[in-house]
Amino acid sequence: MKYRSVFPFCHCRVGGIPGLFKTWIPAFAGMTTCLFLASSLQVASADNGPVALVQTAAVEMREVDQTLQAFGSIEPGPQQLREVSAPRASIVELDVAAGMRVKRGAPLVTLLPTPDSAVLYAQAKSQADYARSALKRTQSLFEEKLATRDQLAAAQKAMTDAEANLAAQQRMGGGTAALIHAPADGVVSAVNVASGARVAANATLLVFTEQGGNVARLGVTPAQAADIHAGMPVNLHAAFDPKLALITKVSQAGGQVDPNSGLVDVLALLTGKSAAAFLPGGNVTALITVKAVHSLAVPRSAVLSDDEGTYVFIVKSGIAHRINVQAEIDDGTWIAVSGDLKAGDRVVTLGNYELTDGMAVRETAS
Repeated sequence: MKYRSVFPFCHCRVGGIPGLFKTWIPAFAGMTTCLFLASSLQVASADNGPVALVQTAAVEMREVDQTLQAFGSIEPGPQQLREVSAPRASIVELDVAAGMRVKRGAPLVTLLPTPDSAVLYAQAKSQADYARSALKRTQSLFEEKLATRDQLAAAQKAMTDAEANLAAQQRMGGGTAALIHAPADGVVSAVNVASGARVAANATLLVFTEQGGNVARLGVTPAQAADIHAGMPVNLHAAFDPKLALITKVSQAGGQVDPNSGLVDVLALLTGKSAAAFLPGGNVTALITVKAVHSLAVPRSAVLSDDEGTYVFIVKSGIAHRINVQAEIDDGTWIAVSGDLKAGDRVVTLGNYELTDGMAVRETAS
């Protein structure tokens, strides 16, 4: 008896299975297995979730400084600024110009006699010569009993007075030219007269700044000034030559606001080998360190905030874990933090905005 197979492409007899049917059944079973495995893999992928690509950096134990920026200029210190005056009425010849560097003992100004002082000096010299000659004659007459003791005393007094007057005229410059020398290594800050000018006694000729005594006068806001005190480190840079730098300290923090600038003055004394390169009048920028801590720190880009607070993500075994932290000093590159983390932990610095706690991650080279 013959039966029609349920498979349109196969016919069979009762009690027998054709070769085609034997071949088809294993093929069908294999396809079913593959479909099941593929389905299982898709489910596993859906269960594990997406994998995020991130960059990480190590948590470090390091110094973190809180600094504030200030601007200012170089000026002479109060103990190094000196006025050079004419000790007498003179005609001046300058040997220097404003801004010149000079060594100790170098000539600054030549003082020449004025016409009046030259005349007075000549008269004083003549009177002194006459008084000495008169005294000599009177002494001879006194020895010969031809002059009295009073006459001898009068001649001696006349000579003493004449010599004192001559000495005074010499000090006033009536006789010779005189030089004024630099009292120390330094800079001619200002010149108040021109060569050939006639000046009175005690007139200021120039201003001299002794080397090594300059200060940086910096301006900070009143709010910033409250955090600044003497002894804080200052990193100075020349405004137009950033390579010219100097490390110094705050020597004085002002207590009042300048009505013109609205800022509070902070002074920093210039010392060390580089100090001589900072000339009065030069502009500078400064970073004043107001606080420094030795703490766990993370790169600035690792720190995030939301309604629940400040946090970072650290990576362990390919999983991102949210760690709540307290952010402290921020130096612009590193932030000092405290929380449940330690030095050496890998903290996410790039890609952290897309993360959630427990997400799978894969680290890429920075």
